[in-house]
Amino acid sequence: MAIHRVSFFGLIVAAGVSAFLTEEEFPWQPPGPGDLRSPCPGINTLANHGLLPRDGRNIDLEVLGEATALGYNMEHNTMLAVGIPALTTSTTGNSSTFHLSDVDQHMPQVIEHDGSITRDDKYFGDSNSFSHAAWGRALASWGDIEIIDFAAAAREIKARFEWGEANNPEFNATFARTGSLLQYALLLSAFGDYGNANMTLIRYWAEHERLPLRLGWQPPVNNINSTMNRLIAANISALWV
Repeated sequence: MAIHRVSFFGLIVAAGVSAFLTEEEFPWQPPGPGDLRSPCPGINTLANHGLLPRDGRNIDLEVLGEATALGYNMEHNTMLAVGIPALTTSTTGNSSTFHLSDVDQHMPQVIEHDGSITRDDKYFGDSNSFSHAAWGRALASWGDIEIIDFAAAAREIKARFEWGEANNPEFNATFARTGSLLQYALLLSAFGDYGNANMTLIRYWAEHERLPLRLGWQPPVNNINSTMNRLIAANISALWV
């Protein structure tokens, strides 16, 4: 069964196209005792569907590339922008693999960062688990909207950073800015048209760490790539004043 899955992944990646995903083929399961997860809801979601190892352990770039391509239609070089730094946090004893929990490393910051949409800052303790408080502030900043556009993203980031700088004396705004813009680039690419993300889909994904397949979502037809990410980040930055 595992051989069939890897072969299917390989065909999708080689073709450079998105696949039709179903809950039947990739059922969602919450992490069990001993399973490892990260501060990143995007890769946690892939593990919860079995696109990454469900135990969150010993992940290499090939496995990560196949999972992000199938789960989000992410092109290879964009995956490497996350995957290569993740390897530098490895505690597996093998420099070519990492556990999901490894990327919670805070000093030096590699992937985990202050000012997350869904996590508390490390200064307050747990930066790895979903934070209802952090997420609640994001929802309040967005307000009663159905679509998250560049303006809504900029408004939310501004409020989030103001809160962080006022409440966290160790707030790392420089690294937080990079991480926050990357988060939005992925959100606005994966869950909507360029610059217009569906709030319902984002809430389902973030609050459950689950692909919103049951809501009719499928990975974007156009792949998530570095060029598009930079354009989205630039548009948000222009409004973030």
